Amino acid sequence: MSDLPLRIHLAGFNIDTDTIRELEDAAFGEATPPPREAITPETISAAYARISRNPAPVDELRAISRKEVAKARKSNESIIFGLGHASVAEHACFNFDVIGLSRLAVEAIQHHRLASFTEKSQRYIKLKKDYVVPPEIAEIGMQHEFEELIVEQNAMYHRLYPLLLDYFLQQESASGGKLEAGPAKSLAAEDARYVVSLATQSQFGMTVNARTLEIMVRACLAHPLVEVREIGERLRISVAELAPSLVKYTDATSHEKTVHKDKAWWCELDPGHGEAVQLVDWDQNGEVKVLAALLVRSQGVGFDDAVRQVKESMENEQRLELVTRALRGEQAWDPLPREFELASFTFEVTLSSTAFAQFKRHRMATILAGPYNPTLGWTIPHSIKAIGMEDEFHDIMARSSALACRVSEQQPAAAASYALTNAHRRRVLFQANARELVHVSRLREDVHAQWDIRQIAAAIIRQARQVAPTLMLLAAGKHEFDTVRSRVFPFNPDPLFNLQDAKDKKDIKDEVKKV
Repeated sequence: MSDLPLRIHLAGFNIDTDTIRELEDAAFGEATPPPREAITPETISAAYARISRNPAPVDELRAISRKEVAKARKSNESIIFGLGHASVAEHACFNFDVIGLSRLAVEAIQHHRLASFTEKSQRYIKLKKDYVVPPEIAEIGMQHEFEELIVEQNAMYHRLYPLLLDYFLQQESASGGKLEAGPAKSLAAEDARYVVSLATQSQFGMTVNARTLEIMVRACLAHPLVEVREIGERLRISVAELAPSLVKYTDATSHEKTVHKDKAWWCELDPGHGEAVQLVDWDQNGEVKVLAALLVRSQGVGFDDAVRQVKESMENEQRLELVTRALRGEQAWDPLPREFELASFTFEVTLSSTAFAQFKRHRMATILAGPYNPTLGWTIPHSIKAIGMEDEFHDIMARSSALACRVSEQQPAAAASYALTNAHRRRVLFQANARELVHVSRLREDVHAQWDIRQIAAAIIRQARQVAPTLMLLAAGKHEFDTVRSRVFPFNPDPLFNLQDAKDKKDIKDEVKKV
């Protein structure tokens, strides 16, 4: 293992409740404790794997697995890896404390969509001087230069914070004692962090099932960064003895290694031009498919017949009525009906690392992230301009970019990115269906959302609305959902209502044009 500050602790895992009761009885009574090997999630997976072929009640199957752990492990291996029923491994879950990794490494781990993460927030926690020195930079003799840059970035952060705090406190005072977007302290930390490095230390709690963990370990071990490879190795070691029948094939494949080798490096890229958000493709039949699916659900007709009905028999007013009926009981916390998943949109988004940290959490979407690219420039908060620190900010951004370029001459692109900051940008392809886009709007257009991601989300929804206004009818931040909904439904949205009143239809039609 390297000298990285990384620490990974297996914080918990699921075990059979009967095993828990035996442990409790042994701890507080005179009962015999279960054998040590039975304290594993493997027994539950093995029991559930047998359900399809064994008529015994499930609780009896669990009891058998707990008593015959060796057979349970053999059963897991046979069913999961022999027969290929990998979903059985999803019944086993693990909790990990992941501490002391860089912000750059965080992105590599959280790329995996079928796991749950709760991360230290640089929006709410004032940063100290903790950072990771990547072995790749030490190896080429640039550690001293790198650490000097980090010290300067951190010093800038600590100069910016009090100035930004005063600025937001003044705004808070002028607004009557409350800023709608959050308290002054959080806003000051939120904007000051743009200057700090992607090498800044972070931590998160992770819950992951065995199937995803195995995939995650392999991907980590194939990664070009030493830090990420070490994370993979430590995760593997953490469960090697506990669940050998569930997390088994952890060696990186040649395919996984090739995926990383094929990634472009920004020194060779044309930065291009254009807006930060561009709708580059969309399903032009998306609305028809959503409406047809709503007819399938409500009338039980076949999909082909429903498509013909929408195209040939439904006027715009009738289409609008069908959509509003589907949305009539919608509240701010409700997802749209699944029929809205049939319409998809693809965007090219250029965004800062700060915005991407939140953007990447939309795991139901497809997010294809390119490398951080200094030629795309950097994002500067308006507040930093307002306090007169714009020139100093640009100066340290330029020096960070220059060092990254020098590192890139001797090391892979990924390692050079450690020198870049939360303000530096990357280009991302983002594909999502209409249902997910409305969820993005509710969460990221809300007034409490961070301003950077809020601007990105607003641009995404604005462009989606231009090509599919009916599908974006209730797209709005949570704080304004009730207002938008009351405009769309100017009458009482009783679940049993029927749109018969021509005036109501006209009001909704006018609202679509308005939004």
